Amino acid sequence: MINKFFIDKDGPLGSRFFTEENQPDTDKRDPFHHDRDRILHSTAFRRLQYKTQVYATHEGDLYRTRMTHTLEVAQIARGIATHLQLPKENENLCEAIALAHDIGHSPFGHTGEGILNTLLEEHGRHFEHNVQSYRMVSRLEQKYSTFQGFNLTKATLSGIIRHQTPFDETNKIKTAITKDISTEVAEFFVNPQPILEAQIVNLADMIAYAAHDSEDALAVGLINWNDFESKLNEAGIKFYSSAIHARLSKRENKFNQSFPNNPETLKKTKNRWLSWEIINHLVQETVKETTNNLSSLDNNDKNALVNHSKPIVCLPESLNSEIICLVKDVLFNSVYQDYRVKIMASKAERIIKTLFEEYMANPKTLPKITQSKLPSEFIFDKGKRTKDQTAELAQVVVDFIAGMTDKYAMDTYQIFTQAYEKTL
Repeated sequence: MINKFFIDKDGPLGSRFFTEENQPDTDKRDPFHHDRDRILHSTAFRRLQYKTQVYATHEGDLYRTRMTHTLEVAQIARGIATHLQLPKENENLCEAIALAHDIGHSPFGHTGEGILNTLLEEHGRHFEHNVQSYRMVSRLEQKYSTFQGFNLTKATLSGIIRHQTPFDETNKIKTAITKDISTEVAEFFVNPQPILEAQIVNLADMIAYAAHDSEDALAVGLINWNDFESKLNEAGIKFYSSAIHARLSKRENKFNQSFPNNPETLKKTKNRWLSWEIINHLVQETVKETTNNLSSLDNNDKNALVNHSKPIVCLPESLNSEIICLVKDVLFNSVYQDYRVKIMASKAERIIKTLFEEYMANPKTLPKITQSKLPSEFIFDKGKRTKDQTAELAQVVVDFIAGMTDKYAMDTYQIFTQAYEKTL
C-alpha cells in the first residue's frame, strides 16, 4: 500500500514549470534523475565544497564542509528510501531534494545566514536558507536560454521549500518567501506535511547532524570519550548505552586482536565507528516506525500522508527527543560554543557587514553580471534612489554575498579593506 504515497513521475508533481524540448530517445533517465544531474552540475553545488558547515573551510581538511554534509544527507536519504522499497525514480527524487536542500546556504554557515537576515530586515525583507535554495535553483543561476534556473520538477522544488528539521521554523520560511516566488510556491504549502520523499530528506538531515557532528567533536578533541559518554547519560540519552555501546566495544576488541598496540589508529577509527553505528541504528528505527505509520493510513486516501497532523517518516517519539537533545544540548555546548567557532563567527560578521555596506554605498563595485540583475530603471545615485529601489539593491547584494564561498568572501573583504591588495 505504500505505493499510494509515492510521487508519480508522470503526475502533476513530476512536471516542470517550463516546457522543454523532448529529450533524445537514447536518454533513459527519469525526470527526477534529470533533476539530480542538473543540481550536481551546477555552479552553486560546486561552491558548497568551500562553504562552512561548522568550522571555516580554511581551518583544516579534517572538518566537514557544506558539500560533504550534503552528500552524507543524500546517502542517508537514499538508504532510507531503499529500505522502504521506493521505486528507483523515487530514490532519485530523494537524492535530488537532498543535494539541493542546502544549495542556497551562505558562506560561514548559520552565522552567515543570521547576519544576512539582520541586514535584509533593515529593508523589510528576510533571508532564510531554504527559500534561498529555492531561489537559487529557480531564479538566480542561469543555465538555459529561455528560462531562469534549472527548471526542476515541481516535486523536487516542493521538497526544497518544505525542507525542515526540528531546528527550523515554518513561519520563518514563509516570512522569507520573496514576491518573485510567492505565487508558485503557494501550492507546496497547501497540505500540512510535505511529500513522502521530502520527509525522508528532512529526517536524513537530522540523522547526519547527530552522527557526524558527534564524530567531529571527538575527532578534533573538543570532547573526549569519557566526557562524551558522561554527558549522554546526564542528558538522559539512552539509545547510545542500549544500542550502540556494546557494538562499539565489540569492534574495539576485534581491532585490538588484529592490530595490537595501535592506540592512535584505534582512536581515530573508533570515532568513525560511532557515526556509522548512529546512522545504522537511526535508519533502522526510522524504517520500522515509518512502515508502521504507513500501514495505519487510509489506503483509499492518496492524500492521507500529506494531510496527517505529524510527519509519517519519523523516529519513535522517545528516540526523536533523545536525538534533538544530543544535537541541541550535548553537541551545542561542545561544538557550536567552541572558541574557534565563536572567533570565526565574529570574523564572519565583520566580513559580511563590510561587504554589504560597501556594495550598498557603491553598487557599481558589484560585478557587471550582478548589476544586470537590478531593475532597468534603477538609479545608482544614492541621493535620488527610492526606498523600494534601495530594498531591491539590498536583495541583489545579499543574493551575491550568499553565493560566495568562504574564501571568496574573505578575499573580497581584503580587496576592500587593504590598500595594497590587488583587485584582480
